[in-house]
Amino acid sequence: MLENAPGLERYTPTRLDWLLVLLNARFQIEHPFRLYFTTGNDGKSICVVVSHSAAVDKRLVDKWINRTKDVVLEVATSYGWDSWLEVKVDIHEKE
Repeated sequence: MLENAPGLERYTPTRLDWLLVLLNARFQIEHPFRLYFTTGNDGKSICVVVSHSAAVDKRLVDKWINRTKDVVLEVATSYGWDSWLEVKVDIHEKE
């Protein structure tokens, strides 16, 4: 194995990078709507991105968004990061 291979270069993720990878690995939803996570541009937020068709039950979407926000804060709390983390939501409705 090459010692200078690009994949072996050390990298330390930020707290938001770490949360983003963890949340997307464990909690993405693909059906009946799409839900995934991105980082905010402010250095202190995770954004729950939801896209769905107009035919999807909005109550179901709202229920999942609220639960997802709780899960994000539960994960942040497990690392002691809940004091600074903000959870934002970005909803896209497709026709």
